[in-house]
Amino acid sequence: MPTAATTAPLPVIGYVRVSTDKQDIGPEVQVAELHAAAARRGWVLEIRREDAASAKSLKGRPVLARVLDDLKMGRAHALAVSKLDRLSRSVADFAGMLETAGQQQWALICLDLDVDTTTVTGAAMAHVTVTFAEMERRRIGERTRAALTKISPEARDRMRRGGRPVNMPESTANRIVELRASGLTLQGVCDLLNTEGVPTARGGQWRPATVSKTLERLQRA
Repeated sequence: MPTAATTAPLPVIGYVRVSTDKQDIGPEVQVAELHAAAARRGWVLEIRREDAASAKSLKGRPVLARVLDDLKMGRAHALAVSKLDRLSRSVADFAGMLETAGQQQWALICLDLDVDTTTVTGAAMAHVTVTFAEMERRRIGERTRAALTKISPEARDRMRRGGRPVNMPESTANRIVELRASGLTLQGVCDLLNTEGVPTARGGQWRPATVSKTLERLQRA
């Protein structure tokens, strides 16, 4: 007598992103956290790893592109990351991915934020996270504008023209002022600039002394 066909459960794809920044969380830690969550929640877990990828945007990440295609085509049930910044540091990208997940009927799970759109509470947490992240982005913008008013018109003009004494693109100078105005320590500013791949004037790694001297030059100019 034939038995009824059974359908295997769709996998949860655990996305692991590995950048070139030594300060980043390592792949072994990410994989361990995802496997621990899978054991607790009964997931059928499939790990996908992306090497040397930036989280500034979703572009230029072929592994993630294939993951999203599998989710769209219904070959997986959910996308899980150990920490949100493994997926994206862009509020707009995260919000867009939440919307896409809802439209295509797959789930998004971020273990560090307790975001799990398979549950009502987790879905609500996802939208709260986006709301507060957007609010913080606007507050940083306000602090940045306030900080820039302390820089002389001559210095701002040189920044716009890419000239000295800051010896760096206007976008880099503005980014340093923005990060410092957000309340980050000098080391925190360095860590984020290095993670984002922003080079110093000599193409090296950012250090607290370099950031401090840059801010001092901007104030004096």
